[in-house]
This record gives sequence, structure tokens and C-alpha cells, in this order.
Amino acid sequence: MATKVSIVCEEQRISQQMVQRLNFMNIPIGEVIDKPKEAYNQLSAKEARVIVLVEPHDQHMLPPLLQQIKRMNETAPIIYVSKSDNFQLLRSMYQSGISEWVRYPEEMDEFEKVLERSLDVQKQLQLQKEKTSRSSEHQAGTVISVYSGKGGVGTSFIASNLAQSMAYRQPGRVLLMDLNLQFGGIHMLLDIKHERNLGDLKSVIKELTHSQINNVLYKREDSQLHVLLSPNHPQEAEHFKGEDIEQIIKACREHYDIIILDIPKEMNEISVGALGQTDQLLYVTELDRPGIARMQSVLKLLDRYHLVKEDNISLLVNRFSKKRDVQLDELKQMAAYPIVGTVADHFKAIQSHINLGEPLLKKQGDKGPKGPARDIWQLTNELMKRIGGDSSVHLSKA
Repeated sequence: MATKVSIVCEEQRISQQMVQRLNFMNIPIGEVIDKPKEAYNQLSAKEARVIVLVEPHDQHMLPPLLQQIKRMNETAPIIYVSKSDNFQLLRSMYQSGISEWVRYPEEMDEFEKVLERSLDVQKQLQLQKEKTSRSSEHQAGTVISVYSGKGGVGTSFIASNLAQSMAYRQPGRVLLMDLNLQFGGIHMLLDIKHERNLGDLKSVIKELTHSQINNVLYKREDSQLHVLLSPNHPQEAEHFKGEDIEQIIKACREHYDIIILDIPKEMNEISVGALGQTDQLLYVTELDRPGIARMQSVLKLLDRYHLVKEDNISLLVNRFSKKRDVQLDELKQMAAYPIVGTVADHFKAIQSHINLGEPLLKKQGDKGPKGPARDIWQLTNELMKRIGGDSSVHLSKA
């Protein structure tokens, strides 16, 4: 697919001139945006772009605007079209990430050459990206995030039981990571008594090795599930940034086929960092109108900021019961994403497992009795299909 050129310009007259030039050069045009502050929301993150940014009236917005654009589409070369002689601003623009600069209107004769260079840069970046993607296709593990924007819907319960079930399929190749850094509960759900945790990786986060990660993991004997627990003390969460979480997830990808993330409901830099590394998002909701309304708002926000690809999102209904006011068919009509499973509302069966710190499935090949356990087994089947199933490459053998 040919790289498109997007124009961010407040002045309609200049935008029209840019469009005429691009049409004359037979270059496909992407978005034409007349409100720079909304550029990050309108620019495509899924297609290759070269961005032409014309100096706005409010120059103070430029540094944060560039940061937003680079975060949304980090490979897009940015051509800055200046209307003033503010060289101090220009220097800060280069520091913020622009790749080329032309002066309007004096240097517009050079615009064609500048644009061709940027298009060539983008082409090379896309070739390198495809090459890297092909070489890592069978080497990087798949990240599945269990998430909900509404608290109390059972994301930790789902994440821990899903990870246990998947670990029976691929012993020793599944990692469960508790990213609720302040008050994580995975250790209680799986009855884990282990002193080492994610907090122990903070000091070595810049040079993470498999040995360092392996030293802080808990390994279950029954399923060979590996678990990376949240810090012991809530204040340790303040030491972590979004890029720290991204670094840990990237390092873990190299050594596990499947990584299950239990993500906090707050939309903070920890959850954003984790969602940015997500291959499959399992959004957990219940059949009640407040939960569904929150789900729609959160998923719209994720799409707006291009955090997760929409074709990688699926829904799970927890505490499912036909006695609810909202029926499953109604949710299917309201939701834009597929429902991959339900987990039955069986309080006594689930609560006894939670109190004892026992997962629903306890041995390899166990499909569980009818109810929540069987639902987890079926959910595992559906997600395995979505990520490639049992036919995915076993990293240790490879």
C-alpha cells in the first residue's frame, strides 16, 4: 500500500495549495486536518504516513502536539512548514522529532524534494518493519490482556484461571503477570507464598535478562504456570513508569509462548503501557447497563488513542445468568466486538475456590464440571483459536 501524506494546517488557503501540489505529484492524500489539537485523534495509526505540519498560530502547542503524533504513529516522518524566523523554536522542533523543514512561502520550490526524501524514508522504515515482523513472527510470545474499565467484575479471577488452563496446554511456556501494582490479588487467588515479585526487577530494568526474570518468578508444580506477582508494598507502584512495564513485557515475550496480563481498571501509564503491548484484549463485563455503558466508553477511548487494534478485541461476560435484566442477545446487538465466552454466575462454586486459593481446573486434560470451570475451559479453546491454537511454535523446541 502506497504511503499517504497527511496535512495538519489551520489555514484553508495553505491546505488547498498543499493538496494541489500532492495531486500534481500524483501522491495519495491521507487526512487533511484543520485543527492541530485534534491531529492525534484523526491521524491513522494503521497506515504508513508522511505528515506535513504547518506552523499553527499558537506555537506553544507544538512540542506536546509532536509528542502526541509520534506516540500515535512513531514511524511517520514529519515535515515542518515554518511561517516565521523563530530558530529557537525550530531547534526545539528538531529535538521533538521533525525530520525535515521548509519555509513558507519562500522555500516551497524545495517542498517536492523534501517530500520525496520523507517518502523514501517511510518506505525504508516499512520494509524494515516487515522484515523484523517476519523474522520475529515465530519467536515472540502472544500477549493477552484481561481488562475492564469497571472494578469488581472479576478480571483477576478470570486472568488467573485462564492462565492456569492455558498452562496445562503448554507447560512452562505460559506466564501470568499481575500489573495491579498497588493491591494485586493473584497471590491470594492461587494461594502463592512467594517473596520475590515485579518490584525486584526495577533496579535492573534497563538490562533485563531471562535469568533475572526467572529468579523472581513463582512456578506452580501442577501446571508449570509461571507467575510474576505485583510488589509487596503499595508505595512501590510509584517507582514504575509505562516504559518500565513495556520493557518487562518485551523481555518476557522472548521466553514465553503466552503472556497473560491482569491490568488495573484505572487508565494510567501502567495500563496504557501494557495495552500498547497487547496482542489480544479480553474485555470483561457483566450483563448490567452501567457495566455495558462503561465498556462502550472505554473501548471507544482505546480506539480513539489507537491503543489496541479493533480486530484484536473480544468480550467475556462474567457472572452470566439468564435472570439478568440485560440478555446476551441484547449485548450482541449493542457491542461492536465478538463475545468469546461467558462464565456462569455460580457464587458457591466460585467462592469456595477463591477462599481456598484454588484454580477451577486442577489437572491436565481437566474440562471441569458444568458451570464456571467448564466455561473457563471453553474460553481457553476460543482464545487458543484466535492466537493460533496448539499449532503455534513451541519456543523451547524451536
